[in-house]
Amino acid sequence: MQSDASRLIIEYLIRDASSEAICDRGGRVLTPQDQAIRAQLIIPEQRELFDYWRAKCTDQRFPVRADIQPAEIKSLLPSISLLDVLGPEPLHLRVRLAGTRLRDYFGIETTGRCLDDFELGDQRGYWEAAYREVIEGERPAQGVVPLVPWAQPHVFQFWLRLPLVDADGRIVMVLGHDAFLQSEKAHALASRANQRIA
Repeated sequence: MQSDASRLIIEYLIRDASSEAICDRGGRVLTPQDQAIRAQLIIPEQRELFDYWRAKCTDQRFPVRADIQPAEIKSLLPSISLLDVLGPEPLHLRVRLAGTRLRDYFGIETTGRCLDDFELGDQRGYWEAAYREVIEGERPAQGVVPLVPWAQPHVFQFWLRLPLVDADGRIVMVLGHDAFLQSEKAHALASRANQRIA
C-alpha cells in the first residue's frame, strides 16, 4: 500500500540513520523499520506511545493487551483507542475503548460501535487500507487525514495504529492514538507529514 515516495523516504531514513544506535525505552535497538516509523511521527505524544509500545514488544512478539497499562500512559488516555479485530475478510473492527478527545472531535460516542457503522465517505478505503496495513502487514502504521467525514475539513487527524496480539501471536487488537490539529500550523504539519499510510 505504500507509494514509491513513501518507500524512498523510508529507504532514505534507514540509509541515513546515524551510526549511533537508537533504542526504545527498554534499551533494545530499534529496527530500521521502527526507526523509519518513529521518524515520521511528528506529534510528541505519538512518539511517546510508540516508544512505550515498542518497549513492551519482545523479540518474539508484539505486546498483548495486558502489557498495556493505562496507569503508565495516563496523559495519553484521552486520545487512545482500542479496536477488536473481529474478522479479516471482510475486515471487521469494533471500538472497544475510545478516549474522550475522540468523542469531542467526532461528535459521537464510538465505544462499542463497529468501523462499518461510521459514514466515512471517500475515506472508507483509506481507513480499511490503514487497518489492513497493521493487521495483515503486521506492523505499525501512521498517517494524517482531514476530518472530512465528520464535517470538519479544516481539522487534521494525525493518527497512529499499533498491533496487539493474543497468546498465540495473532493480531487481535489495534491500539490507536489520534491527535487533532487545526490552524495554519496544522496545515503546515500536514503538508510535511506523509498523508499516505506508512
